[in-house]
Amino acid sequence: MKKSRYQGVYTDGRNYYTLSSDSKSVYGERVIKKGSRYFHLWNPYRSKLSAAMHLKLKNFPFSKKKILYLGASTGTTVSHLSDISEKIWAVEISPISMKKLLSLAERRENIIPILEDARKCENYSLFVRNPDIIYQDISQRDQVEIFMKNMEQFNVRIGFLMLKTRTIDMRSSPKEVMKRSRRKIEEKYEIKETINISRFQKDHYAFVVVR
Repeated sequence: MKKSRYQGVYTDGRNYYTLSSDSKSVYGERVIKKGSRYFHLWNPYRSKLSAAMHLKLKNFPFSKKKILYLGASTGTTVSHLSDISEKIWAVEISPISMKKLLSLAERRENIIPILEDARKCENYSLFVRNPDIIYQDISQRDQVEIFMKNMEQFNVRIGFLMLKTRTIDMRSSPKEVMKRSRRKIEEKYEIKETINISRFQKDHYAFVVVR
């Protein structure tokens, strides 16, 4: 196991791993023990950020940063980011998913779970202090608007949007939905990267957005 091109992430030459003191698998991922250290396999078929990394993502600013994560679900990607980052506010609307997220947070001190609708960022703004990054993975038709609203609310310089094209519009092609979403975002921000991650996550694109 050696350090990868992404700070805080390791590789065996083929796969990516994060190093953790947590020995327990979070979502069924393989865990390799090396002495007292545990390397968790970062599965690109389960995590859209890992998919983007496998497709040569250039921007990876997560090491030792504070992250506002919108659409945390049961904590798949959150678990890996918690191995790298300083703190994660993990926002999730589903009480069912929140149960698993709470279980993860009990083992990871830097995860702060928030049961809330990401559309209503004013409801959790009191709990979220100066995040460095917004990461969003939400299945809603207005996911672009949710992302931009949170970028404005928290005055964040960089954001990662995992665009679910079929959730926005089933009738248009994923590429057309991506282009429309790009144009909307570019009215206010600059898009540094657009990666088609459909090889691992069907009809999905990863956007890296900056002010």
